[in-house]
Amino acid sequence: MADRTFASTTIMSYTNISRRTFLSGIATSAAAAITVPRCFGSNLDTAQNQHNHILVLLQLQGGNDGLNTLAPIDDPIYRRARPNLALGSETIELDRGLALHPALAPLAKLWKEKRLAFALGVGWAQPQRSHFKAQDQWATGTNSGEGAGWLARAYAHRAKFNSLVALDPSSIAPIEGGSLLALQLGPAQMRGNSRFRQMNNLINTTTSPVLKRLIELELAGAQELDRLKQALPSLPVGLDLPRSSLGQQVKLALRLIGSGVCPPVLTLAHKGYDTHANQKNRHNRQLSQLAAGLTAFEAGLQQLTNRPDVTILAVSEFGRRLKENGSRGTDHGSASVALLLGDRVPAQFLGNYPNLEMLDARGDLQPNITPPELYEKVLSLR
Repeated sequence: MADRTFASTTIMSYTNISRRTFLSGIATSAAAAITVPRCFGSNLDTAQNQHNHILVLLQLQGGNDGLNTLAPIDDPIYRRARPNLALGSETIELDRGLALHPALAPLAKLWKEKRLAFALGVGWAQPQRSHFKAQDQWATGTNSGEGAGWLARAYAHRAKFNSLVALDPSSIAPIEGGSLLALQLGPAQMRGNSRFRQMNNLINTTTSPVLKRLIELELAGAQELDRLKQALPSLPVGLDLPRSSLGQQVKLALRLIGSGVCPPVLTLAHKGYDTHANQKNRHNRQLSQLAAGLTAFEAGLQQLTNRPDVTILAVSEFGRRLKENGSRGTDHGSASVALLLGDRVPAQFLGNYPNLEMLDARGDLQPNITPPELYEKVLSLR
């Protein structure tokens, strides 16, 4: 995948349009006469109206340990492989001999209400153990890790949409590279002011078709961000949100969902799941933050009126190895679990838990659901 950092040019300083969307504009204008896409222009105010489903992709970055997120609590192989890390009686038993990490106890109510589900054994066979390559594979839904983001492809050429929005800069890759604007909306964009006059002046004075095209892309991104920001309502009274980075993303996501003009896809990120050492404490902290963020999200959704259906999908670039290491942590592995929460949840378990007796040649859990298969299932919920 292309480098995701943003070029520090005068044009790109106006708004945080995705670099891949920006580069796509270069390719388009170099290959043909400039034609501004449908979402760039006078129809911008009305093209993207409320729709009936919003997908929220939450990326658990670092490689979440699925074995301790949803543990095979009675499996003796699990206990032997993790003498210091295996969970005990403090877990919350669900079904099929699987139990939630105690830090996720606040989610048990959602399980009973059938608003929470797990995809079991999700991953690539013998995946890259590099975070960067693995994240590219998950972002594109391809084993090569190359091409447009899977959500950019899934929502391409849908006439009523203008944009897909990332609420954390590191979560933007799955929405990059398609026909819709891939935008960042976070604290920096909320504070900033769009410079429409300067960009319009540049469009009117430049003689370069390529530069004009790029300015048009930037202007379209700035207009779309401005439109979304102006429509943001206040949060429901009394809603208690975590002060963490995830909590701030949840806060903005709820405001967008309640605005009546929310894009069909929002992406979020929760960092810190690379637990090579001292996993017991670190993983507990991560999952506690995750539970707080998701329960706050659910509480906010329940208080919003006249909102569309919402489905949250939480994934990680890989799981951890079965055996704990010498630092009381776990190293990069293969299959993990994905979490689904919200209004359109399928069967509470998708797939089967990996057989701990049947590891691959590297000693990793063997997946039974690939990322593209998981994505296909999630997209069918729209």
